[in-house]
Amino acid sequence: MHLTPQAQAVMLLTVSLGKSESQDGRPFSNSEWAKFAIWLKDHGLEPATLLKGDVESLLAGWVDRTIPVTRIRALLSRGAALGLALEKWQRAGLWVLTRSDQDYPERFKRRLRSESPAVLFGCGNKALLNAGGIAVVGSRDANEEDLAYTDKLGAEAAAQGHSIVSGGARGVDQSAMLGALERKGTALGVLADSLLRSATSSKYRKHIMSGDLALISPFNPEAGFNVGNAMSRNRYIYCLADAAVVISSTPDKGGTWNGALEDLRAGWVPLWVKQSNDRKSGNRQLVQRGARWLPEDLPSFSNLLEGSHPRPSHTLSNDLPLLAPEAESEKRGDTRPIATSQQPAKPVAETSSIPRASAPEGQAPVDIDFYELFLARLLDLTSAAPMTADDIAARLHLEKSQVSAWLKRAVGDGKASKILKPLRYQFATSQEPQESLFNKD
Repeated sequence: MHLTPQAQAVMLLTVSLGKSESQDGRPFSNSEWAKFAIWLKDHGLEPATLLKGDVESLLAGWVDRTIPVTRIRALLSRGAALGLALEKWQRAGLWVLTRSDQDYPERFKRRLRSESPAVLFGCGNKALLNAGGIAVVGSRDANEEDLAYTDKLGAEAAAQGHSIVSGGARGVDQSAMLGALERKGTALGVLADSLLRSATSSKYRKHIMSGDLALISPFNPEAGFNVGNAMSRNRYIYCLADAAVVISSTPDKGGTWNGALEDLRAGWVPLWVKQSNDRKSGNRQLVQRGARWLPEDLPSFSNLLEGSHPRPSHTLSNDLPLLAPEAESEKRGDTRPIATSQQPAKPVAETSSIPRASAPEGQAPVDIDFYELFLARLLDLTSAAPMTADDIAARLHLEKSQVSAWLKRAVGDGKASKILKPLRYQFATSQEPQESLFNKD
C-alpha cells in the first residue's frame, strides 16, 4: 500500500493503532484535526512537513490546551507501528483515502464539513463512495417479517438502478445490502468495526471482486465493536445517501433511533419509515418528529429522493408491500401527506429556506410577517433537539445577524428557549405555530 508522506502524516495524527495508546498519544478527533489542518495551512505548512522537520520549531506558534505539542510529537513517533499495520491491511486488499484524495466522498465534505472523517479505510469499488443511493437502516434484532421486507426493498432498489447504503451489521443492514447484491445491484457498507474481517468474508468477497460492493470504515480496520463508534458511524450512512428508509427503530434507544434523529435535525436526506403495528416501535414517533411514512405504491425510488410520493396507478415489482395506508383519505386516493396528531408529516429534505407564501391565481399575495414564518421553521428545525444560531442560519440560508435578532426577540416573547453550554435555541414547546399565516384567504 503506497501512501504519500501527506497521507502518512494524516494517519499518524488521526488513526488509532492500538489499545495501549496513552492520553498523550490519543489520536485527533475529526474536529481537532480540522482545526489543526487549518492552522497548518494558514502558516504555510503541510502535514508531511512535520515528518522531516523539528516539530517544536515548526509548531512554535501553535497554542492549544487540548492538543499540546507533546501529544503531536507522540503521535508522529508511531511510524513503525503504522508501517506494520499498513503492510497487513494491504495484504487483505484494503485501501486508504484522506480528505485530499480524489475519490474521497464529496457528500462528506459538503454535509459534514469539519466533522468529515480525516481518513477512510475500505475495500472494493471506490466509485460507489460518490454514487449516492438509498440508505436502509434498522435493528440488529429485527423480526422475520421486517427482514423479508428489507430483502425485497434492496432487490427493488437494484431493479431500479439505485445503490443501497447501509451499516453492514447483522439484521436489517445485511438484509438490505444482500437483497440488492444478489439481484446484481450495488451496495456500500459503512462499518463501525471489523473491516479487515468483513473484507475477507465469503459473504461479501465475490461482490467485492465483481465491483458491486464497497466496504468502508473511518476506524482502524481491526477495531472490535465499540458503542461509541457504532453511534458515530450512523451519520456517515445518511450522508453518503440520497434518501433514507428506517425499517425498525426503538424509541429513545439505539443507533437507528439516534441516527434518524440526527438526520431529522441536520436535514441531510429525506427520511422515510416503514409502518409498524408494534407498539414498541419508534417509527410512529419519527413521523411525528418530521419523517414520512413510506408509501404503499411507489412508481419510482426517485420519489424518495425528492421527498414526495404522488399516488401511482401500480405497485412495486416483486409484490413489495411498502405501506398499508393509514388515513381514510389515503383510501379515497387523497395524495396529501398523512397528518399526525401533533404536526403534518412532511419531507425532511425540503428546501432549507423560509417558506414562500403563494396566493390563488388572480389574487394578490398576502402580507406575510417573516418573523412569524421564522418561528414556524424554528419549530420544525428544533422539534427533536435544540440547535445553535449558526446551524439555524445555515439551514434557512439566512444571515446570522438576522437569525440572531429573531432568536433574541423569540426568547423575549417566550416563544423560544435559550440553552447554555453550549449556547443553543429551541422553540418553546408550549407555543403553537400560527398556521393561519399559511392559510389566509
